[in-house]
Amino acid sequence: MRTDRGEMMYTVLLSGGSGKRLWPISGPMRSKQYLMFLKDSRTGEPCSMVQRVWAQLEKANLAGNCIVCADRTQKELLRKQLGGVRISEEPEGRDTFPAVALSCAYLKSRLHAKDDDIACILPVDPYAEQAFFESLKLLPSVLESSGASIVLMGVRPSSPSGKYGYIVPLLYGDGYFRVRCFQEKPGEEQARDLIARGALWNCGVFCLKIGTVLKKLAGLGLPGDYDELYRVYEKLPAVSFDYEILEKSKDLVAVPFDGMWKDLGTWGAFAEIMEQPARGECFIDSSCSGARVVNETQIPVVALGLKDQMVVASYDGILVTDKNHSSRLKQIVSNLPPRPGLEESYWGAAVVLDYRPGENGYLVRRVRVHAGQKFGPKCREGLGEVWTVLSGSGRLVCGETERRLRAGDAVPLCGEEPYSLSADTELLFLQARTGG
Repeated sequence: MRTDRGEMMYTVLLSGGSGKRLWPISGPMRSKQYLMFLKDSRTGEPCSMVQRVWAQLEKANLAGNCIVCADRTQKELLRKQLGGVRISEEPEGRDTFPAVALSCAYLKSRLHAKDDDIACILPVDPYAEQAFFESLKLLPSVLESSGASIVLMGVRPSSPSGKYGYIVPLLYGDGYFRVRCFQEKPGEEQARDLIARGALWNCGVFCLKIGTVLKKLAGLGLPGDYDELYRVYEKLPAVSFDYEILEKSKDLVAVPFDGMWKDLGTWGAFAEIMEQPARGECFIDSSCSGARVVNETQIPVVALGLKDQMVVASYDGILVTDKNHSSRLKQIVSNLPPRPGLEESYWGAAVVLDYRPGENGYLVRRVRVHAGQKFGPKCREGLGEVWTVLSGSGRLVCGETERRLRAGDAVPLCGEEPYSLSADTELLFLQARTGG
């Protein structure tokens, strides 16, 4: 869309995350924004956070000029869930300042945006009502009328929560205020004081001219062309946009949003929107109160006598937590030893059933390949591997050898030749790999 002054307005969704906040369901290969845990209001079918946001952007007529900035490991999942969306692909995840810089370079190079065109930047996974996305269209006019370099949108707090950062006001204007400072995740008493002073929750939404970011890149001696910046991406400081730009700017304004908005960044927050107390193969006894169970395995989970607790089970781990303590999860999970986890892609998914690291280790996965899709080409790097086909049919090419696969086949893959699999029907097989 275009602003009242004729500049083009672009929307940029930042799709980052290490997948630790909703562990063990989320992980490095499947961040929380891709979990199919929400319901599409139009169809009643399951949808992910990113699919819900995309539908809301479409309804607000903002999806046509929207791009998503994501690590290259997320590219296939984005294509699977959003189709032909434009992606500003990061060679590696660094932080929000590099992501915003690369996205503005993408808009300039690939979509031929001008320096005076507007970029409205927000996280890929806000859980908000439709009015939140309609409000984004008001930000360019505030940017112009206020004379500010950047406009933020903050949420009017509903409680003195310490889960969010706060935008603290200085002077009030017409529908906005000048920003005094930012306060990161205060205690409850300080939060009450901030709310009394008119502070807003920082929901990570800001609007600026694309040239503002390109000028910053030039000041760092870095190119404003997307392909060139991609090649030297490691030279960008791995810091947040808040730290690199917002906290150093003296002419910021903020616009309040008064409607429903949630950050589903913890299991406690997710529990608030669960329509049913249980999801998956589980049973919650009547002795439980406020308990929630999410089970992604085929092994039943039974909950007895739980009070305001959350149980989450997957093949990658099991979590039992009080809802109020779930915000500490990312810190705890960061200390766990690395291990392979669920892999989800356009071709299907692979679940780790058993794993032992080391020279004499092994890995057992259940792999599901959708009909008409290809798995590979892959190279085993000297590891021994056996496939046992459980259901479906397909064609396996290993080096110069080709063979048909059907249920009951056990196929050893030897040597270091790459292989690829084409599924005629949905194909399910066990993949057993030895050798570390």
